[in-house]
Amino acid sequence: MRRGNKLAASLGAFLRVLCDLMVLNILWLLCSLPVVTVGPATTALCCVSLKLARGEPVATLRSFFGEMKRSLGQALLLGLIGLAGLAVAVVDWRFALAQTGAVRTLFFAIAVIVSAVVLAFWAWAFALNAGFQNSLGGTIKNAFSLAFVEPGKTLLIWIAFAVPVLCAVLLPTEVVLYIGWAYVLFAVAAPAYIAARQQVKVFARFGGPAARIEPEQDNFYQ
Repeated sequence: MRRGNKLAASLGAFLRVLCDLMVLNILWLLCSLPVVTVGPATTALCCVSLKLARGEPVATLRSFFGEMKRSLGQALLLGLIGLAGLAVAVVDWRFALAQTGAVRTLFFAIAVIVSAVVLAFWAWAFALNAGFQNSLGGTIKNAFSLAFVEPGKTLLIWIAFAVPVLCAVLLPTEVVLYIGWAYVLFAVAAPAYIAARQQVKVFARFGGPAARIEPEQDNFYQ
């Protein structure tokens, strides 16, 4: 009986997180539509994801919009920096593909380095902005520092966000259209939650909110 109760509680916790992620994904999509607001929307996404990863009770709507309002100025700047970095990376790749021979190899290497720097920024900057009070420069510096000292977790974060993109690119168009509902409901929030489960472990070591994702405490297992 106790085992049945525990299983029911685990299922209930899983469904609650699933519902929160659905709402969170839709909120992020809507709030990122103007493009320039992607920074505040992503910071709010990270804020709620970190709370879910720590097993905290979350009022998703209130937490999301409250964080957007709190971090609006700095998050806007972070978003513009991140978008500019992505634009530079895309131009680098297009330029590299247009070259031939040794020049192409050289510019491919440059494109890889630029992309790694940009992705390191996206992996940590917005979560740091949501979890810590810091200046813009301090947040950016800490993002690159964490990417350097935590390469394994950074790689896991990259993989989490890469999977939906690779599926959209590699799967047949018919399949992508068939599972399009999953992208609307989970494509950003689910990877952000997976990333948050890595980030809370790191943040706990640097004075951030304590990680709380051990099996006996995790909201998936309670």
